[in-house]
Amino acid sequence: MRYVEYDSNNSGGSWWLTDENWYALEKAGWRIKWNRLATISDKDGNMVRGSDGLPLLVDPSDPRVNDYNRRTATERWLGALAMKAYRIGFTLREAVKEWETITGLNSTDAGCPCCGQPHDFYEYEDGKQVDSGPSATYSCSWEDE
Repeated sequence: MRYVEYDSNNSGGSWWLTDENWYALEKAGWRIKWNRLATISDKDGNMVRGSDGLPLLVDPSDPRVNDYNRRTATERWLGALAMKAYRIGFTLREAVKEWETITGLNSTDAGCPCCGQPHDFYEYEDGKQVDSGPSATYSCSWEDE
């Protein structure tokens, strides 16, 4: 199963997606990893996936959730409702293009050089990462060099 994961970063001290952006992504077919949900790991520490290939998202009271994932599940984290979203059946570039259309944001925004870029996308095939991007680079130089 192919899917793309979007990972949001609090770059420059604020989240770049609004609550409305997350709801719009969900309405368009993206699966949102709301912060109030938890993931499950198997005994080897691997993420448990559902029949659709995506990480299994459950209520933190589920007995399969480890203590760390239970403690970190909260309605908002640093003000954000969510930090990850998944799109099934799309290539990396298809998913990014759709994400940009829905959110009105630019996937290549570099963000803050100390905090990192605000948007990361990863493509998975059968649970293994096969692509990622875009990548921000930061540089500094003297103008006369």
